[in-house]
Amino acid sequence: MITKLVIFAFLIGLLTVPVIIGAIAWAKDLSLKMTWWKWLLTAIWYFLLLFFILAGFTFIGEGEPSAGLKALLFELIIMVILGAGLVRILLTGRKT
Repeated sequence: MITKLVIFAFLIGLLTVPVIIGAIAWAKDLSLKMTWWKWLLTAIWYFLLLFFILAGFTFIGEGEPSAGLKALLFELIIMVILGAGLVRILLTGRKT
C-alpha cells in the first residue's frame, strides 16, 4: 500500500542526490578544507534531520498532531544547536 508517507520518503530520497552535489559545490565555493570526518559529520547531521522530519510527520499522520508538532519543535531546537556546532567545526579549517 502506497501512502503519502511512502511518497514523501521517496521524494526525500530523490532529493538527496542534488543535496550531496550542492554540498560539494558549497564546500568548494567557501574554500572549506573538508576531510573525511567532516563529511561524515555533515552526512550524520543531514540524515538526522531527515529522520526527525519523518518521525514528526509520522506522528501527525498517525493521528497525534500535538505530539508531532511538539516533537518537530523539540527536534528543530536540537538541529539548530547541532548545526551551529557543525558550522563552527567546518569553518575552523577554512582557507583564506
